[in-house]
Amino acid sequence: MSEERQHHPNGCSKWPDWLRCSDYEATGGSSPAAERGTRIHKYWELLGTDEAIDGDADPEEVAHAAWAVGQVDELAGAADIEWERRIESEAPEYFGYLDACWYENPETIVICDGKSGQGNDEQWIQLVGYAYAIMQEDTAIEQAKLHFIYWDRREIKSYEFSRAQVLNEVKKLFQHRQSGQRATGVQCSRCKLYETCGKVQGVLIRTWQTDWDSVWNSPAALRELDDDLDLLSKMHERVKAKVKELSAAGTEVPGYRFYTRKGSSKVDTLEAWKALKKTISADDFLKCCTVKLSALQSMHQLRTGEELAGEFIKPGEPTQVLTKQKN
Repeated sequence: MSEERQHHPNGCSKWPDWLRCSDYEATGGSSPAAERGTRIHKYWELLGTDEAIDGDADPEEVAHAAWAVGQVDELAGAADIEWERRIESEAPEYFGYLDACWYENPETIVICDGKSGQGNDEQWIQLVGYAYAIMQEDTAIEQAKLHFIYWDRREIKSYEFSRAQVLNEVKKLFQHRQSGQRATGVQCSRCKLYETCGKVQGVLIRTWQTDWDSVWNSPAALRELDDDLDLLSKMHERVKAKVKELSAAGTEVPGYRFYTRKGSSKVDTLEAWKALKKTISADDFLKCCTVKLSALQSMHQLRTGEELAGEFIKPGEPTQVLTKQKN
């Protein structure tokens, strides 16, 4: 298993955000979602290289990794898969690590990258960056086949680029970076320039000037306002995070009280059954337990390789859901 990955300032994972906004600057740090993705990546590589996984690993996360390994094996066939390959480019300068790659033939490289969540329309440029670096090393490569493996939604998204297209896309991206062209998007809340950016401040001013008497009667205006407020809501999240940081460091913030709240007690199910099985029946004990369907499905898949099915799975009541569609 590889050590913790290093990150280059021009690393390919930043490229989708640069494609949207040339001045994007990452804030750094982590999040529970990012840490979960890192764990699944680790399990994916361990399973792909036939290494052991810690017995305490979350079965749902391991099941996601196992599914992703199966997809790579199916795509690669009998090819020799290289996991966690370091890539490096001199011009433009960057390095990084791709998840998995192999040669389909001497002129075709195939690259796979695992992703959590829903992804976005610009992520393809990250894999183009990996292909570009490999093409610099191996001038015989004339084609790149690129695959994103989305384990949460059990989906693969694929692209194909010729050598000329790869070189051109990287050239266009770094020209765009020099242009200074900014744009709002999903990257804004992760950007150091978020609060001070003129594009974001323009959204703030537009929202402040909303004609509330008319907006309620215009579906199009409601959608635009909702998008604006969603972008600006990240400001509130960052303010709350800063207040918590200051309070934890001992700085008094007017109107806030910082304290440690006692955590909720949890039951170790196996240990509880061992201790109580002489005084409580199995049926009564199970009535006190809540089985998480996704965890049960994952455990069953890991143990049997099959999807979970049975009359014991009771369908839930339908609910109405409002979700945004991409423009």
